[in-house]
Amino acid sequence: MKESALALIAVVALIGTPALAADMAVKAPPAPVPASAPPGWTGFYVGGDVGGAWTSNTGTWAPLPSPLAFGVFGQSGSNGGSSFVGGLHAGYNWEFAPTWVAGIEGDWSWAAAKGSFSQAWTITPPPGPCPGCFTSMSSHLDWISSLRARFGYLVTPTVMAYATGGVAWGKFDYAANNSNAVTYVTNAAFSSTQTGFAVGGGLEWAMTKNWLVRAEYLYYRFNNGPSVVANSTAFPANPSGYSWSSTNVNVARAGLSYKF
Repeated sequence: MKESALALIAVVALIGTPALAADMAVKAPPAPVPASAPPGWTGFYVGGDVGGAWTSNTGTWAPLPSPLAFGVFGQSGSNGGSSFVGGLHAGYNWEFAPTWVAGIEGDWSWAAAKGSFSQAWTITPPPGPCPGCFTSMSSHLDWISSLRARFGYLVTPTVMAYATGGVAWGKFDYAANNSNAVTYVTNAAFSSTQTGFAVGGGLEWAMTKNWLVRAEYLYYRFNNGPSVVANSTAFPANPSGYSWSSTNVNVARAGLSYKF
């Protein structure tokens, strides 16, 4: 009887061992889930920007036909100004290598950067003040836009440092006037849309697959500022020539984009 019981126990143990091993295999911990791939940069995107704009140019008054014939020295002054800037952008990125991105972008921004100066006349010859005589000039940036290429390097899979450059447009309002008390008065006021270029760079962070955040600096240059001649009814032989130099615009801004 003892021997039969021992034999039965041995048989049961042999049968149960594979089943236990199989059960242990089923309850083994699952393999780790691989990390999700970083978001890609290729695709269209749209977004908005906010920041600040700083402009600088020089206004010049030329008494005609010459300072000597007019009897007053010419004048120049700064028309630099600053303002809030805000607008929209849209573009396309192409990730063509593991760490390189190329693209094209267009943008338009509203601004209100205005600068002006006002100076008293100095008579020639001999040099001396002209009581009640002055000249004022101003320039005002209404809006600014650009169409630029972008070329970026992926510092990390989700952070891109980029350089950008292309053609730019800006709308400016200009105004000037002068007077020697009552007898000599001239006025000029007009708008001009100018073409120039824009260069700059920035950093962009892919927060998620679809949302991008950026910080950006752009330098705009608009060459060949306008000029105009304004006549005086009382002194038709002595008009005033007004001119503005090339305009520089510096823009620092932050932006948020949605990538499709």
